[in-house]
Amino acid sequence: MINLSGTVNSWLNRCWWAVLLLSLGSAQAVELTGRLSLLGNVVRAARGDTGYNSLDNDLLSSDQQSLRLMLENAGRKGDWSLHLKAARQHADGMALDYPHASSLFRYHELTGEWQGGNDGNRNTRIGYVLDRAVYQWRINNLTLGMGRQPVDWGSGRFWQPLNVFGAFAPTDLDTDFKPGIDALVLDWYPSPFTSVTAVHAFAPRDSHQIPNSQAIHLRSQIGERSEVALLAGEVIGNEIVGASFESDWGGLGWRLEAAHYQLQQSGQNALFWIAGIDYQFEEGTFLGIEWYQHGLGASDPAGLATLPTQQLVMYGLQPHLGRRLLGVTLERDITPLLRGSYLLLASPLGESDPQLGNSFLHQINLSYSLSNESDLLLSLQYASGKGLDPQANPRSEFGHLPGSLTLRFRTYF
Repeated sequence: MINLSGTVNSWLNRCWWAVLLLSLGSAQAVELTGRLSLLGNVVRAARGDTGYNSLDNDLLSSDQQSLRLMLENAGRKGDWSLHLKAARQHADGMALDYPHASSLFRYHELTGEWQGGNDGNRNTRIGYVLDRAVYQWRINNLTLGMGRQPVDWGSGRFWQPLNVFGAFAPTDLDTDFKPGIDALVLDWYPSPFTSVTAVHAFAPRDSHQIPNSQAIHLRSQIGERSEVALLAGEVIGNEIVGASFESDWGGLGWRLEAAHYQLQQSGQNALFWIAGIDYQFEEGTFLGIEWYQHGLGASDPAGLATLPTQQLVMYGLQPHLGRRLLGVTLERDITPLLRGSYLLLASPLGESDPQLGNSFLHQINLSYSLSNESDLLLSLQYASGKGLDPQANPRSEFGHLPGSLTLRFRTYF
């Protein structure tokens, strides 16, 4: 694997900024678009839930107003893209900080923020982040991208073992734009149905413990209805190899996807795999089922305590604390403008005694289309299972999550 020095990293960081500035001056057809999102969330925390405080009201709330400005240009020899995201966040009794996988692959965050009104329970934050800044050169069947850009792999519906640079959680409500990472990305298209992608992602400049990451991904169509993918790489020091296969038979779509990890620090080996099926009923109802198994997860409640501090879990590269999960989703257009969906996640941690660690997460979403560019989303989430113990350690996968109601308005312009 390539190990570039800090000097080369810094030079590349300045280089892609210079390329973007030059492209701004020579652009012929620049398109400016945007997205405005207004979100409000109310949480009811009971005893054993995250955020519960016996001295305060059990109702917690947060709201967020975000604006994403997107500057795009498509030229004859290359394209460039800039995304600036600004947001105001306010929380009453809830924390605003949480790490994200993209933080492991950003050389410099390129962000700024102001915090005020922080009295321990109430927090307000106003900030911005450059979420995408990339230039892509096209030469015949090759594309070279340099800068901050998303890398999105895998075929799973809920979980994608091949998405080694981070993935959305099954319950995420905002999946329009995957966060960008600072990387060199080379795409090669040897045939119309085959692609090979090589990625060199840069580690944070102020971290000596996180190395640069590299991975290569091949995806190819087999026949008319099947696709296969292969992956190999070294991500934050961990060696990973993986593969996926997806196809359909008699209207039933199915997929298998797996990644094998060899951890750098512990030398531990683990397999992360999923298997899923999809079916579209004639009346329009969609059914998706997926089984998740991760060798680094806990197989019983006693193994949950230390996992939240593990790097892969903290940054979302290991999606869950438990070793096994089942995901089920039902989606249907109720009216031409109203779409409903139901998500169930089940964690069978209490194999010896189902009352000990089994937990369930339910999410109901209703999305109403106000126009071609805007919609309104109502989301209800409820979990059941054992909550936190007196030392604030989880005793189940979902039991400590409080019930929540979220309302979001989103519009593009």
